[in-house]
Amino acid sequence: MIFGIVGLIGSGKTAVTEVFARLGAEIIDADKIGREVVESDPSVLYQLVMAFGETILKKDRSLDRRKLGQLAFANPEATNKLNEIVHPELLRRLDEKVNAARVAGRHAVVDAALLIFWNYQGKMDTTIVVTARAANRRKRLLGRGLSAGEVAARTKSQLSEAYLKKHADIILSNDGSLKSLISRAEKLYCELTEKG
Repeated sequence: MIFGIVGLIGSGKTAVTEVFARLGAEIIDADKIGREVVESDPSVLYQLVMAFGETILKKDRSLDRRKLGQLAFANPEATNKLNEIVHPELLRRLDEKVNAARVAGRHAVVDAALLIFWNYQGKMDTTIVVTARAANRRKRLLGRGLSAGEVAARTKSQLSEAYLKKHADIILSNDGSLKSLISRAEKLYCELTEKG
């Protein structure tokens, strides 16, 4: 089975993904694929520099992801520009990995914040949306070292939680403890894979 796990930044989707991986699912991480696209395709990095300027480069000429994030999530036009540059190749590679897991008969989890934005949920057997109250998400993100401005910009650039829920097969609320979320994610994985 191929599972899509989505949620707004700070919702806990990574924790759920890690539970599924620990129980045997292969992780297909869209963020990692996106990083690989930028790092392995010089033309993508060139397009990013043309769109966002030399300030997104470190001294060694590699991408400064945090600086790119600050610029790319500053307004919708900048976010759209980032998406236009990176997403075509990212989605091609994502398709390859999903198809390879299907052919091999492996359980896999696609960890992609933009899964529903891409209308990719139709390629999943089950789409799980992890939700959390805005105050809880904000607290978690500030705890990761993002500034209040960065948290606001990234949250604003995402689809609404209500929209994500409309496209979910399953909704997992994460407003309690991490231990509770992990326990519910373990139970869900076992139910979905008929192991439990």
